Amino acid sequence: MRILSSVAILSVASLLVVPAFAYEEVECASDAVFSANTCSQCFVESDTKSEGDNIGLLSDLWVNNTTFDKIMYKEEQEMPEMLSLSAGATWSQTPSGADFWEYTDEFDALYSEDEGGYILPAGKEVTWLKSKLGYAYKLTKNEVAANQNVGLLVYPVAIHNIIGEAEITPDNEEHRECVLFKSAGAEVTPEPTTEEPTELPQTGPENYLFLILIALILAYGISAMRRRS
Repeated sequence: MRILSSVAILSVASLLVVPAFAYEEVECASDAVFSANTCSQCFVESDTKSEGDNIGLLSDLWVNNTTFDKIMYKEEQEMPEMLSLSAGATWSQTPSGADFWEYTDEFDALYSEDEGGYILPAGKEVTWLKSKLGYAYKLTKNEVAANQNVGLLVYPVAIHNIIGEAEITPDNEEHRECVLFKSAGAEVTPEPTTEEPTELPQTGPENYLFLILIALILAYGISAMRRRS
């Protein structure tokens, strides 16, 4: 089982491990959130997420690298979901939460009437699930500090093994693949600064009267000096 996005390829450890580009595979013991969500294989998104970011064009590649066939039943599957990991973060599905995921035509072609399920032969692979075009998870609110956990995308899958002559194991192989997203930091809007206005020279009428008075005194003094001379 491998998760595909527009920029990354992930895999389920029990089936196939492929180097990831945007998603870095990490030990599930590296963060308590993985064990809290019963993750079987764990990844961390290399790019941090900001408020308003979208995550879309997602798909899941089912790979069978074993020596026996495997079978999947649609009624046993739970669709992937994005979990918010903080009260300061809110995720939504755009344009809506309905019909986010769809099965591919390639997967539907694997249906077996005899077994009532979808059989993937040994050594084969198929893109079995994808998000619809134009659908995405959106980080609608982010008040989380930089590099702190903000979301966990969980891909659950249930598969049975076919052993011998169409003998299907009764217990399904449950696997939860998890991708951890971290915050780029909350966007803080700077508060407006209130500066004291610069006091300008007073230019009211009283100032003009004062200047006129000084001019009259100077004129009178000059006139008195002339009369004495």
